[in-house]
Amino acid sequence: MFKKILVPLDGSETAEAILPFVEEIASQARAEIIVMTAVQPVAVWDTTVTVTVLENEESSAVDYLKQVMAKIPGKQSCRVARGEAAEAILEAADEEAADLIAIGTHGRSGLARWLFGSTAGKVLERAKVPVLFLRPKTGEDKGAPGAVVKKILIPLDGSDLAASILPAVEEFAKTMGASIVLIHAVTPITALPGFETQAPAAVTILDELQKNAQEFLAKLVAEVKARGVEATGLVTIDEPVHAILEAADETKADLIAVATHGRGGLGRAILGSVADGVVRRSADVPCLVLRATEA
Repeated sequence: MFKKILVPLDGSETAEAILPFVEEIASQARAEIIVMTAVQPVAVWDTTVTVTVLENEESSAVDYLKQVMAKIPGKQSCRVARGEAAEAILEAADEEAADLIAIGTHGRSGLARWLFGSTAGKVLERAKVPVLFLRPKTGEDKGAPGAVVKKILIPLDGSDLAASILPAVEEFAKTMGASIVLIHAVTPITALPGFETQAPAAVTILDELQKNAQEFLAKLVAEVKARGVEATGLVTIDEPVHAILEAADETKADLIAVATHGRGGLGRAILGSVADGVVRRSADVPCLVLRATEA
């Protein structure tokens, strides 16, 4: 599935925390790892000074990337780009024909201080290929998570658009030898507009929503199993982002695979905002974000 993995780095431990996952994926998929960084033009009026500074920054960046590569097994390469971080990442992904971008969020120190939330957000919004995000824990809980991916959580909202990522995730699961947990979060009735006028029927409405969600997931679970991947279904009553993160913890998921722009179906839940919320709030569990496509 993944044959070229682009890994943007900025010299920080936070950004590098994703490397064990990348190495595990590359090992199982026999993929090439491309590590990269970007140097920023400096605001100096003297063009000669600007060029000299950039060349020094690039030289340091190459040395850093070579040190990283020395620790990575298998096939790898590196590149240094000039310019704004998100643009550099997206351009490198296109030029290298990468089919996965793996990025650690909130890496705020090191060579260029550029892997922060806004950069990750721009990559999430504009990337043409799946993006693997990891926000490592900080403070007392700081520590790199295990890199073995054996259980993948996939949030769905009842729409065909959101479910369109299943073939890609199933292929990835087969490569990793992983099982799949499908989850659908039913929005609590109290959170819906006009609930006050529908209170007497709330229990009936909620039961119907749960029944629909369970039937939807049961059908998908059977289809996934028929294609050779172990799968289970889970229906919860909760706000989508919180439900997804709680389920990841309860099922001990090693990875969350979430779709963007699933805009129809039972709950209209798997939107770009949900994917963004999961990525931002999922500490220590990597998130694989895939763009949903029309069938």
